Amino acid sequence: MVQMCPTHDTTTVIRNGVAVVTCEHCGMVAFRNRDSFGGVAALFADYRLVGRVEAIGAPGGEVMAFRPARPSDRSAMDAIPPHRWFRADEHLWVCQDGSVLLLAHRFPQVSRMLGA
Repeated sequence: MVQMCPTHDTTTVIRNGVAVVTCEHCGMVAFRNRDSFGGVAALFADYRLVGRVEAIGAPGGEVMAFRPARPSDRSAMDAIPPHRWFRADEHLWVCQDGSVLLLAHRFPQVSRMLGA
């Protein structure tokens, strides 16, 4: 298991073969044996970009919205607690509401890498 927060209780779940650890107190998310971008990419590999949304209240300068290709793929979102931004690293945050995955970031190249 991934230990990322020595102070608070964390939750570890495995989805799509990826161990995901969240600390709701710190608002952090980490991935076992992967960096933040690799963890997000592996966890949400079958999700499609549906567009961008305004970054009002988001921690990054750009927010990209994704949906699962199939309704059965929504279970990957269960790895991230809903309705809250979780920091994957200093440049990437993740949020979900059960139907849409939001990624906030500070790097223009992320848009190009993710097909935007």
